[in-house]
Amino acid sequence: MNSILLQQKTKKDIWYKEPWLLLVVGGPLIVVCASLFTGMIAFRGADKVVAEDYYKQGLMINKDIQRDARARALALSATITLDLAAGKLKMQLAANQTMPDTVQVSLASADKKTSSVTEVIRRLPMRQIQAGSYEGDLNLSSNLSIAAVKLLHVKVETTEWRLTGDWFEPEQRQAHLAAAK
Repeated sequence: MNSILLQQKTKKDIWYKEPWLLLVVGGPLIVVCASLFTGMIAFRGADKVVAEDYYKQGLMINKDIQRDARARALALSATITLDLAAGKLKMQLAANQTMPDTVQVSLASADKKTSSVTEVIRRLPMRQIQAGSYEGDLNLSSNLSIAAVKLLHVKVETTEWRLTGDWFEPEQRQAHLAAAK
């Protein structure tokens, strides 16, 4: 009887067929594969966490707060209209004092042509054609295709004040900007 028990104990399976191997090596192997897959996803869709000019942006915060306060003091409000047929951007600017001859309008939109979504900012100078009425030529701004854009971030500014806001469906609606109270 001892000979039967000894024969079973001496019989060995091949190492890779051993069931304990799956528990010992399988868990860490799954973790390594999952981490490589996660790393690949992170590398392909990596976003910039910190802007390249973060220091300059930090210094500009106080200046922007002062410009917003100046816009409130002037009781600024603007209505912007898009005239695609004429290729013009028209703006009515109201304030409690005289406005400058030129202002700058910055239009920011998302560019989805590349694999990552980037923000494209276009600056358009606006000239005063009547008191409180400004006009800018869209043809001067390179590659400005507003027809396909559904949302624009608009900033009307001079060196002393600024108005900011969002413009939904610029082809169909007007943008109304007012100084925050």
